[in-house]
Amino acid sequence: MIRLFVNEKLSTGLKLSLDEKKAHYLIHVMRQKEGDNILLFNGADGEFKATIAEVKKKSCCLTVLEQTRGFQERPELILCPAIIKKENMDLVLEKATELGVTKIYPLITNRTVVRAFNLERARIILREAAEQSERLDIPEIFEPVHLKDLFLKFSQQTTPVFLTERGKTGDKLLPMIKNPAFIVGPEGGFSDSEVDFILSQKNVAPLHLGDLILRAETASIAILGAWLCV
Repeated sequence: MIRLFVNEKLSTGLKLSLDEKKAHYLIHVMRQKEGDNILLFNGADGEFKATIAEVKKKSCCLTVLEQTRGFQERPELILCPAIIKKENMDLVLEKATELGVTKIYPLITNRTVVRAFNLERARIILREAAEQSERLDIPEIFEPVHLKDLFLKFSQQTTPVFLTERGKTGDKLLPMIKNPAFIVGPEGGFSDSEVDFILSQKNVAPLHLGDLILRAETASIAILGAWLCV
């Protein structure tokens, strides 16, 4: 069944009208019609089944029928990926959503080649990934942050996990980590001065994934997949 994220508060019996963009997607792209059922979520009230009550020229009206799932807040899981080429960054955002990340801090480093970052486009990618993966919420994504300012964003309960290219693997370390914020470098890795800076920060846990050097996007996806298995 098709799922859509909406901004409105959801409840049984609610009638709401979709804007032109969402109505076009639903009616003309997904070929839905009056009487068809879809699923709605808003990141706060859970998931609801709704029916398409009326199709207009540039909008459509929905009637919320019943709640299908209650909302359950996810445990905090932070990803701090260095900004990389657009296609690869899109992949990181999509898979981070599918793998349960709750907050994303795009990271600017010494070796970050691509400095431009379209935050609104990123939010669309996260929303679409949440719709398709049956999440009930959407990860929160922030403006790009320089490495020197990143650690100011973390709470005292957060454990910054620094993915290193060399060192001992994290087979025994990973299960001991609570509230992780995974820090992933750019193409070419962090500079020596950045490595020194990261390791000087409080409660940082260096983590090495194996004997092979991973691409930046691969490292982000791999560590999140490993975390799900802990």
